[in-house]
Amino acid sequence: MKFTETAPTLPCPSGPPPWLGKIAQDATLEGAVLKRAVHGKDNILALISHARSLYEFQDYTYYGPWGSEFFMESYRASINGVPMECSVIVHMNDAGEADSLLIHHYPLDATLEFSRLMGEKFGDQFANLYLTAAQADGLAKASSKK
Repeated sequence: MKFTETAPTLPCPSGPPPWLGKIAQDATLEGAVLKRAVHGKDNILALISHARSLYEFQDYTYYGPWGSEFFMESYRASINGVPMECSVIVHMNDAGEADSLLIHHYPLDATLEFSRLMGEKFGDQFANLYLTAAQADGLAKASSKK
């Protein structure tokens, strides 16, 4: 039994997460769908804005502060009909800015689909950040049950 299958869902938050409007200029984003870290507020906002549009729904199991230095989100979602679970951990610096973001998507087939779709959108702008369709398909084939 997975945590998000047993955790109760919360009412959907109204509006974007509070940290989104407080991203530091030198912030870093890391995640399972990325080949490398992303640096800088403008780059992070461009990616997150498009990523949010890919979700067919988000059912939150946790959404809020986690101690005084972190904000956390945990939710179930779907992209192109592929179910996924996501955890977001945001570190808030002393100035109250989000300076480090970690976004984890699970399971692998959802991660590959998400990376492929983001790569289709941003392949030229963020070279080698996301998987190409061929790379995602190859990984999916290699990891499938036989």
